[in-house]
Amino acid sequence: MPDIRLEPVLTETHDSAELFRPASGSTYIYGLSHEDRSGHISAWRDLTTDVNCIEISQESQASFRASGIEVELFLRSTRGLSRLFEGCAQGERIYVDITGLTHPVWAAILRAALMARFDVLAVYVEPSQYARSLAPVDGQIYDLSMRIAGIAPIPGFTWISTSPSDFVFVPLLGFEGTRLRHVIEQVQPSAGRVVPVIGVPGFKPWYVFETYAGNRAALEEEDAWEATEYVPANCPFSCYYMLQQIAQRNPLVILKVAMIGTKPHALGAVLFAITNPQKIELIYDHPIRKPGRTGGADRLYVHHISAIAAGVSPPQPTQISA
Repeated sequence: MPDIRLEPVLTETHDSAELFRPASGSTYIYGLSHEDRSGHISAWRDLTTDVNCIEISQESQASFRASGIEVELFLRSTRGLSRLFEGCAQGERIYVDITGLTHPVWAAILRAALMARFDVLAVYVEPSQYARSLAPVDGQIYDLSMRIAGIAPIPGFTWISTSPSDFVFVPLLGFEGTRLRHVIEQVQPSAGRVVPVIGVPGFKPWYVFETYAGNRAALEEEDAWEATEYVPANCPFSCYYMLQQIAQRNPLVILKVAMIGTKPHALGAVLFAITNPQKIELIYDHPIRKPGRTGGADRLYVHHISAIAAGVSPPQPTQISA
């Protein structure tokens, strides 16, 4: 586990999602899903008159729609995404609630908001529980995904290396070992070039053991046990710093980071990609989530991500070779 005592971890923790209220005069961007925890804003949305709430709907791998905007917004269009912030003052506080949004959508919105130099915060709510599989098999303890749509780039975060065979593979692990196996088959990492990252502590104390159990077969096949790194499951900043350390240990190659674990870890990877576009390629398999995959809502986190990446305007990636 990295020593982060001297690094900023700017996160507000609310023991219950019901205790949170966004700052007056801010903009709050969110989406609703089948999960209970994505509906936490109902406790304050209809009673608040000084917060501009924007609901995201009809998400796809390429676009989405937003309340108050008639046209479809495309994830690769910086100009189109800027319409979300029309009427927002320079430096205004923008909350992006990633709880109910898909990875491609929240990643694109966060990137656009940071490039526009707003004060950007990411909100995330832990689930109380995950749905267990009624017939558990190796790599599938929990019943979370119906299928995998397939590995495809996150719009705005595409990277092509001149030496695709020379990289360090960093899977951010969750419970679904089947997803890890699928990504490994597609990415084909070299022996000794796999550095798994596991959330310790997890949202619940026992989740670390279930993460190991779910991914056991793939970790054994890749002989990656001893290379495992640990960062708190709920902390994007710790994940960011860990990726930074792994990159520093491997200065001549890129990192291929598979976002198959917690959303806070995925957020850390996205922040690293925004600030270090030449060092990382994001790998995502676009799972189709099952309705009822989680139940309830526990702690709510507000991550002050502008502290890491405020006003970043990522340059066009330049090719590097080992």
